Amino acid sequence: MRKNLLLVLLMFFSPAQAQSSQEHWRLLISGDYHGDEAPTKPGIGWLALIPLGGVWRLEPALVRAKPVFDVVLDAKGQTTGIQITSNRADAIALLRFQNVKPGKVDTPSMTFKDTPRSVSSGDPPLHIPFKGEQYLIQADKGRVYLHLRQSKTQLPDLLAADGDNENSASLLWAGDLDGDGRLDLLFAYNGNNRAGVCLYLSAAAAEGELVQRAACHGGIGC
Repeated sequence: MRKNLLLVLLMFFSPAQAQSSQEHWRLLISGDYHGDEAPTKPGIGWLALIPLGGVWRLEPALVRAKPVFDVVLDAKGQTTGIQITSNRADAIALLRFQNVKPGKVDTPSMTFKDTPRSVSSGDPPLHIPFKGEQYLIQADKGRVYLHLRQSKTQLPDLLAADGDNENSASLLWAGDLDGDGRLDLLFAYNGNNRAGVCLYLSAAAAEGELVQRAACHGGIGC
């Protein structure tokens, strides 16, 4: 069950989504989900990533979870599905991280609203100028990589189109969410009846890495 998840995309769900405690959810996308794919009690402390007045901002958000009929799993009268909504209808993602604070978010000089950028094997690299640096995103043999000067980092859990496979990966947004002056990425991907989004933060990266997966949200399609 998956409708209106995000623009046209919701991506593959990773094992990071199997969170047993409600407070451990750190990334949500508004939409309808199977019962184990979203929290029943999202809690407080959420920030919405939104375009506002020509800039991108993180604004406090009220996130709600409502039981709904799951068209795949429910019998008549059941409501095991979960609908995630917020008071920020224009949010492309809902975040809850200790090092992500409300306010204006620095972004590259690129348009992101309603313009996801597909990344496929064999395509020319996607250039992202940011804070005097030239980042590149490129897919090779179905894997997606972020490049900066001599550094190269594979984006975990992200599979791009490669020949006739059913995978797809699209950059939804880029900017500095965690305030460390380096580029963070929000990607969507799908394939094999799975869809979701993944957030990659530079502050979470290990030594020698440019970013690391911070959280994913998604699920199994119809």
